[in-house]
Amino acid sequence: MSKSNTDSHVGKVTKTIVTSPYIYKPVGPYSQAILSDKTLYVSGVLGLDQQAQLVCGGAEGQTRQALDNLKHVLEAGGSSLPGVIKTTILLSNMDDFQVVNQIYAQYFPRDFPARATYQVARLPLGAAVEIEAIALSGDLVIAEAGPCPCSRI
Repeated sequence: MSKSNTDSHVGKVTKTIVTSPYIYKPVGPYSQAILSDKTLYVSGVLGLDQQAQLVCGGAEGQTRQALDNLKHVLEAGGSSLPGVIKTTILLSNMDDFQVVNQIYAQYFPRDFPARATYQVARLPLGAAVEIEAIALSGDLVIAEAGPCPCSRI
C-alpha cells in the first residue's frame, strides 16, 4: 500500500483557536472558541463591551450584548446563530429567567438549540448572565426528525 499526502494526516486531529476581533479579549486563560473538525465550542460570553466593561441595562442589556458577542465568535469560527446546536445559560439570579428568554427568542426565533439554564452563585466581573454554545461550522442543513423508529414496538 502506498502512502499519499492525504494519508499522512490519518489519525491527526486539528484544534483551531478561534478569536473574533469584534468582542473583548478573554478575561482569563481561555480561548473565545475552539474549532475541532466541524464543531465549534464557544466559551461562555458575557455582556461586555469591547473594552471588557459590563453594559448597562442589567440582565436584559447584558443578555443582548452576550448574544451579540456570541454571534461575532460564531462568525469568526465559520458558523452562525442557526448553526448553534446547544447552549448553556448561567444566571446570577433565576428571577431573570423570563427576560433572558424573551431576548434569547429574538436571536433564536426557530429551530431552537438544545439548552440548559442554571443559577450560579457568582459570575465573572459581577455579570448577570453568561452564555456558552456548541455550534456546527460549515454549510448548514437543518432537518427535522420525528420519533426514533427504534421506539416503535
